[in-house]
Amino acid sequence: MSFRQTALILALAATGLSAAHAGTSSTFVGGEMGWVDRPMQSTITREQVRQELQAFRSNPVAPDGGQFVGGEAGYIFPAHTYARVNGQWVCTDKIAHNAKPNPNKTAAEQRLFIEQNPA
Repeated sequence: MSFRQTALILALAATGLSAAHAGTSSTFVGGEMGWVDRPMQSTITREQVRQELQAFRSNPVAPDGGQFVGGEAGYIFPAHTYARVNGQWVCTDKIAHNAKPNPNKTAAEQRLFIEQNPA
């Protein structure tokens, strides 16, 4: 097995590892054991989960606007559509055209960033 294949297998295994531990809480105990995983207690009931699933099945639209179609396609996301009206391109969909965010942070945004991400 080549180095590239080994690296690819390790990368794929690492991505699956986080999904496998999604419902657990890890505690560092040190020594040879290192980390101990314990299951986390859910905050919602089984009936609430069923209701949420039924609501999604009746309207399979994700919060980001993607429509769940199943199969290999999975989600189809809405796209802007344009038509030519009087010689000009006009947007014909109802998707918002948000302005690009300003890359320069205000003083308040910088303070908040530093509080949330201490060095």
